[in-house]
Amino acid sequence: MPAPDWKTLFALETDRYRIGRSMFLRGLGGIYLIAIVSWWIQVGLLVGENGLQPASRLLEFVGKNFAAEGRPGFWALPNLFWITGASDFALNTACFAGCGLALLVIVGRFVGPALAGLWVIYLSLVNTGGVFMSFQWDILLLETGFLALFLCRWEAKTTWTDPPPLTPVNRVALVFAWFLIAKLMFFSGWVKLAWSSEATPEWWTEGSAMTFHYMTQPLPTWTAWWMHQLPAWFHKASLVPMYLVEMVLPFAVIFGRWGRLVAAFGFSGLMMLVLLTGNFTYFNWLTIVLCLPLVQDRLWPAWLRSGLSFVPVGLTAPMARRPLLLRFALAGPALLGLALVNLHILVRDLHQAPKPFLKADLSPGWLDSFAAVVSPFYPASGYGLFRTMTTERPEILLEGSADGTNWLAYDFAWKVDKISDRPRFVAPHQPRLAWQFWFAALEGRFDYRSSNAGWFETLVLKLLEGDRGVKRFLKYDPFPDAPPRLVRARLMRYEFTTPDERRATGDWWKRVVIGEYLPEVSRPAAPTANPDGGAPP
Repeated sequence: MPAPDWKTLFALETDRYRIGRSMFLRGLGGIYLIAIVSWWIQVGLLVGENGLQPASRLLEFVGKNFAAEGRPGFWALPNLFWITGASDFALNTACFAGCGLALLVIVGRFVGPALAGLWVIYLSLVNTGGVFMSFQWDILLLETGFLALFLCRWEAKTTWTDPPPLTPVNRVALVFAWFLIAKLMFFSGWVKLAWSSEATPEWWTEGSAMTFHYMTQPLPTWTAWWMHQLPAWFHKASLVPMYLVEMVLPFAVIFGRWGRLVAAFGFSGLMMLVLLTGNFTYFNWLTIVLCLPLVQDRLWPAWLRSGLSFVPVGLTAPMARRPLLLRFALAGPALLGLALVNLHILVRDLHQAPKPFLKADLSPGWLDSFAAVVSPFYPASGYGLFRTMTTERPEILLEGSADGTNWLAYDFAWKVDKISDRPRFVAPHQPRLAWQFWFAALEGRFDYRSSNAGWFETLVLKLLEGDRGVKRFLKYDPFPDAPPRLVRARLMRYEFTTPDERRATGDWWKRVVIGEYLPEVSRPAAPTANPDGGAPP
């Protein structure tokens, strides 16, 4: 029997992921659809013309500052709205177009152009969304979407059945996809250990982080209440499989098809557990989608391969030299740039931690400059989910009063306010105002220097004005007929009730006042006319 041709087998290895590639692309189309619809239903209230943090105002501010430096604002904040303007019509049109393009990807029509359009649209939404669009999963979606441009087939029609083979460019992009999921998971574990110190223990190295996590996460679920009641030894023991998945399995990606299969199961299993106990938007589903290209064709269940009419192929005919060179001439610079940015991220993150793996900064100046230039486009990013574990749950309780004596609390949708409200599931939708309330509460007190000051001030003013739009954020409006004369914000500390307390009271939460977030404020006085009857000064 002749010896196997290991060179040929290695070359074919990346072509044996046709099913995973096909499912990944359609799954990515679904994630784009979820993310854009979730943003669409709140975009006008958050960054519209009359929103809490208008995108048009952001573009104007950036444009003026960069014009003073003789540079176009586009390079600091690349987005389509420099051309169209950030009106409500433009924002809604972009979301509508994004949903249409996502559906094209799902059904397999014009996948390449549709993915390119989706990446441009979502980049535009992220870069005009301010603090409401500053989450790691938004950046992860952009990085994944950019990589998908090189992993897809640029054809008019791609069927679900008998997924097409991978081109040489696709195979290179497939390796980048393996690296992306490994990078995401490894750094999620790395930051938990490398960023802890005596001054900032972060609660991971001492094993107590999970005793706080379920209660202090931004939008808890009712299952989180139950998990919080489990004994401390269970929470500490649960860190062992988590670290195994996040810090060991990423290296399994380089150990052939079986190593990648184990990594895919481990990563997906961890994400499913998080899904069952938390509201982390579409992040967990996006991570699961990223696991799909790890599974080789022959390792998918027989019933799935049969349903897809999958036909294994042997050696595929080599591409003609000219088209192959043309494809790499177009894709090569972008893939090289992507490799350089990822190298910069690895070197930087492994060096900058309080407990660095790399003692010296190995990133040359030119690489720092290159990464800074392309960073507004988010082709690649570093990640570090749950680096710091919050140990208490402060909440901002907004209250209004008509007389300065009797105060009535506002109850915002999805935010923790009423202690009797059962925590609910809302993912994959992300109610972004509720998330920002959580971040603002961690600051302890209203501060004009905070990135949350702008939207919070606008929200208070709109409550004082009885703005109809802002009422859409509320589950209950205590002032349905006339707006309050005064509004204040108290800082409360919430905790889960114990099983005995819940049986006695029916409440899921208990709370105490810990301070003042914003002192009482009133509506600005209307300008008065001059004594001689003329216009106000």
